[in-house]
Amino acid sequence: MYILAIDTTGTIGSAALADLETGKITMKASDENMSHLKKLMPMTQMLFDESGADKSEVAAVAASIGPGSFTGIRIGVSSARAIAQALDVPCIKVPTLDTFRQKCNGEKPVAVIFNARRGQVYGAVFDRDGNDILKPGPYMLTDVLAKIEDAGVKPVFYGDGIDAYEDKLGDFEKAPKEERYQTAEMTAVVAIDKYVAGDTCAVESLLPDYMRETEAEQKLKDGSLARARAAKMAKFRSK
Repeated sequence: MYILAIDTTGTIGSAALADLETGKITMKASDENMSHLKKLMPMTQMLFDESGADKSEVAAVAASIGPGSFTGIRIGVSSARAIAQALDVPCIKVPTLDTFRQKCNGEKPVAVIFNARRGQVYGAVFDRDGNDILKPGPYMLTDVLAKIEDAGVKPVFYGDGIDAYEDKLGDFEKAPKEERYQTAEMTAVVAIDKYVAGDTCAVESLLPDYMRETEAEQKLKDGSLARARAAKMAKFRSK
């Protein structure tokens, strides 16, 4: 039996097939940035074609649910739901920041930051054994750095927040680019443990975790969306 795992929370989308019997994980990653909608299904089909696995052998479909790119999260979660529904199998929710716990090897702490713009990040800091120093959540980068200083640790940094804020990270060690970002293989590693533990969910319960409101939701709440619409309509009527 297999778990199909999907990650589209970052710039590069990927899909992985994990063999529950052997633990072997095979992954396909896109060669184009933000091509999730175009590449995801073909990559998934390639995994089955090259492995010789049959879709009837899929035990569950796992998706990296966020945080990350809002559009990417929606594509990954909706695709996972559609596949799971078609195959009549359960889903597995995999929080994206949590997948970086596997980077902890008992030697060095790990900090992960995703760029949320304007000095904000989705971040977490784990000790060398993968325990929380700063639990996954939305933060200002300055808050993450302050927590690291308070804890007196020197973590290795991961995530695309490095690319955006590298000048603010000083002499902290940064993971090489080939290891820096989230992948479906990392999603699959977590998903295997969750499946073995019986931690699955129904299709309708697989939902995105944006960790903050979308821009449209923020505008709706603060009234700026209504004001923008009113101004647009006033301009239209004046013509």
